[in-house]
Amino acid sequence: MKRLRIPRVEFSIVIFSISLIVVVGLNPNLNVVAAEKKEKPYALLIGTCFNEKGFSLPGVTIVVEMKSEAGKKANKKKWNMLSNSRGEFALRLPAGEHTFLVSANKKGVRPLEKTIRFTGDERQDVIFNMETVSEQK
Repeated sequence: MKRLRIPRVEFSIVIFSISLIVVVGLNPNLNVVAAEKKEKPYALLIGTCFNEKGFSLPGVTIVVEMKSEAGKKANKKKWNMLSNSRGEFALRLPAGEHTFLVSANKKGVRPLEKTIRFTGDERQDVIFNMETVSEQK
């Protein structure tokens, strides 16, 4: 009967790997990193810009400004972005009861503003149907 020979180096690696798996699985402090990576709740603002013919309007400057409530300290926050090639934009905003003024502006079109109110971690969709402005000389 032949004896099975396991090289000592491989045997040591196997034992070390098993002990590491046991230690990591049993130690709750090592799982704290995964718990800390949870995302905060957020509100999601999704929008699309169209021209008067119903086609998407890329390159529209979108400005979102948080309105301060009466009686509260003015802590205005502001976000700026451009609509993409399909006229779309998306933005994560703080969750909770907040009101935002959303402005859409592009050279050659009439600027528009809309007020959006969030009551929690929800999604709101906004559509801007923008009109071309004729330049007069």
